[in-house]
Amino acid sequence: MRLKNITAISHPYGNRIDLTWINSDPVQFPGVRVMRREGTHPASPEDGIVVAEGEGLTSAADQNLKGETVYYYTLFPYKGDPPEYQIDLHNRASAMATAPYNMVGQMYDLLPAIYHRYDTVLPKIITDGMLEEDKQKGQLRRFLGLPGCQLDQFYSFARAMLDLHNRDNVDGRLLPLLAQWIGWKTDYNLEIDAQRNEIRNAPAVYKTVGIIPTVEAAVKRISGWESQTKEFVHNVFLSNRPERLNIWARQRSNTGEWSEPPELLSLDFAYEGRPSVVSDGDGTLWLFYHTLRNGRWNIWYKTYSEDREPRWAPSQSFTNRAGIDKYPTTAIQGGTLWVFWSTYDETQQIWHVNHRTRTGGVWSAIETEEPFADTGNERKNPWAVVDNTSGLWLFWLERVDSRWQLKYNRHNGTTWGTVSNFPLDVAGADPRVESEPFVLFYPAGPNQSIRVFWARREPAAEPGQTRWTLVHRTKGNIDPDETGWNNIESLSAMPPTYHDREPAAFVSDAGNIELFWSSNRDGSWSIWNNTLDITTQTWGTAERVTDDPYSQRDPLPLLLNNGMLLIYRSNESLSYTSNVYRATETVDFRYAGCTTADTLNAAKIALRDQFGDFQTYTYDMGKNGGRTNEDWYARDTIGLYLKPDTMDAEKITMGRSRIAQVLREFMPITDRVVLFTQ
Repeated sequence: MRLKNITAISHPYGNRIDLTWINSDPVQFPGVRVMRREGTHPASPEDGIVVAEGEGLTSAADQNLKGETVYYYTLFPYKGDPPEYQIDLHNRASAMATAPYNMVGQMYDLLPAIYHRYDTVLPKIITDGMLEEDKQKGQLRRFLGLPGCQLDQFYSFARAMLDLHNRDNVDGRLLPLLAQWIGWKTDYNLEIDAQRNEIRNAPAVYKTVGIIPTVEAAVKRISGWESQTKEFVHNVFLSNRPERLNIWARQRSNTGEWSEPPELLSLDFAYEGRPSVVSDGDGTLWLFYHTLRNGRWNIWYKTYSEDREPRWAPSQSFTNRAGIDKYPTTAIQGGTLWVFWSTYDETQQIWHVNHRTRTGGVWSAIETEEPFADTGNERKNPWAVVDNTSGLWLFWLERVDSRWQLKYNRHNGTTWGTVSNFPLDVAGADPRVESEPFVLFYPAGPNQSIRVFWARREPAAEPGQTRWTLVHRTKGNIDPDETGWNNIESLSAMPPTYHDREPAAFVSDAGNIELFWSSNRDGSWSIWNNTLDITTQTWGTAERVTDDPYSQRDPLPLLLNNGMLLIYRSNESLSYTSNVYRATETVDFRYAGCTTADTLNAAKIALRDQFGDFQTYTYDMGKNGGRTNEDWYARDTIGLYLKPDTMDAEKITMGRSRIAQVLREFMPITDRVVLFTQ
């Protein structure tokens, strides 16, 4: 129901606004309720202050108002009892109430006193509506009241001009002018208070042109739809950007349930290389790893304790020097914490093994000699383990002639023994330790044992191709010599059709050996697990631990009081919730890296066209010198994934068109937007 000829006029006497209207259908809707608010129009019959209500009304006087204040009115026709109100956005009006400044009194006081003396003629006829005070005023005084009221209004309007720049006080009809001054396009579909908020926030929006929260806020404002923003720069293939593998962790409870989602431990990335962890005497976990900071590869560490919050302490530097320090390994021998690692001399282009110890809370200097009698040989990839007699075993790869061989030594708590060679297989074959070894001490049973796991290449079924496979070997005693080694056992299916790499094992509470490794047998590099029944000496069925399309590498299991902690490296994308823009969740794809397309990784390929796609592609130049919405993979392209609140194809098309037109104002001139509908 739409009323006609609605007017709102400030009364000359001030502090009052008079409203009039015509009810075009008084039979159907005999009643009208008039509501008033400051700042914006009332949106409902209960929103604001009731000015007047009744049947047959065609006018209303709103009195006792503040001067130089704009008031907003909405009229709600109704019928019935209780009333059924009709809401029509056209039934609105606004006006500014003026204030009385007694201009007539000031003018009258300026006249000579003789005029006051003879201004004694009172009105002979009392008209309807004459104020009581005017009945006692002379004719001259009443005459001056005519221009005086108008001058009061002139002065009120002049004073109100001081607030024309004030977005909170200015008449809502002037807000588009303020918006135009700063280049902001007014959305006339918004209520006046919302328009004020847009102008208030416009400077901050302009400062953040091109950032994701601004783009998503603009989409929300234009269409009311939610959206996600993707920067395709991270999908452009670069030959010098491998996967950035951050450190993640998952915990398995004593009942076998894995924690979800995985926990990010550190953004100290690496391209390869397993962390190393050990628990000291007071229950503190020491996690050592290598990472690239300030252009240097150095060793860093974190500590974990269940007696503090947060349980994981911030990362600290362990080595901070020129050169390359990588592949740390750590072990506890009595009260001494040992840390070994590989260091690469870029001048001589050779690897060495260095170490440090921590006793009584004090770290030693970096040692370069022990336990090696000949420090001139090239060595790398150490791995340390302690047996149940407090003997510290150190395994490493050493270059002999033109190939790398596995060697080991044992520290009895006082001195190092004699370096031993990893012997040939029982059949006389070279063990071919072609990767970093993982060494496990098995304490149960009458004869303790040392078990070595590693990966090596084997011929695949396809001619001329190889695959990484897992093997392991057991030393049936803990004598510091070359005796007791059994035959090498393959843990991968032969001939191999996929890669198995980076084994790591621990002894479970039941005395069995649980083995974790990374494999691409299901397409993506993921973590797998199997268990060796120590009684029957048989392996179970391999199970997949991680099942998303990201790469999970270099697993490291560790027993805790309440389960098992699995630490690994992954290039998984990270989600961030902005502390400033609370409604915005940003996904960081920078860690995905650039790898060749793997046709076996169906889950990753299926993400194409989706927001979560982290595969990389060659630069998209378009066709015939131009690019369309089908050309995405470029440094200057932003993907906007829209989530319409309707299934109407026509409305979706109209919404996309509006977004595409307006969004240019919120994007840097160098960037372009491609729209997707989810």
